[in-house]
Amino acid sequence: MADFEVKVRNLETGETLVAGMPDVDACVRWLSERPKNLEILTVLSTMSGLDRERLEKAMRPYDEGELALKRKYDAARSAAAAEAYADALAKMEAEPVEDPNADPNRPMSVRYEIDEGLSTQNDRREINAAMREAIAAWVAERNEWIHPRRQMVGEAHLEVWPNDVPEGETRVREGGRFFPRLMD
Repeated sequence: MADFEVKVRNLETGETLVAGMPDVDACVRWLSERPKNLEILTVLSTMSGLDRERLEKAMRPYDEGELALKRKYDAARSAAAAEAYADALAKMEAEPVEDPNADPNRPMSVRYEIDEGLSTQNDRREINAAMREAIAAWVAERNEWIHPRRQMVGEAHLEVWPNDVPEGETRVREGGRFFPRLMD
């Protein structure tokens, strides 16, 4: 193993390698004659601030061809990373994550939409008849409030107890939000 190591990338293949040298002085000489199409990524060895400055000053500048290869590789790598991120995000959104040990009687997040009906938000449990009835009553009560203004509940986001309702609670928990829509 060399005493002084530098991580490099072959600009033609994208392969990363470790270049090993006996010491900082050898690295200074090597950087001044840096092989063509070899990008310096980082120094892996410990060094002083003065040695770092010596290395930076010694490095042969990239020529136009090397800069073009570097931009091309970096753009491809950025595009691949963006695509991987978008794929991972799509998978996360498509598969609701549910704790198998979660209390089955915990409240469910339910979305009411006048044209589409009811749907759960990141929950695999089914909306039961008691929940449907309570949500319908909740929506009907809000409709009574806003019908005089020629509006109706178009959408609502609610927390609903699916089974037993704890003492002091109602099946549709307080704090639900609704969004009115103009009546036809």
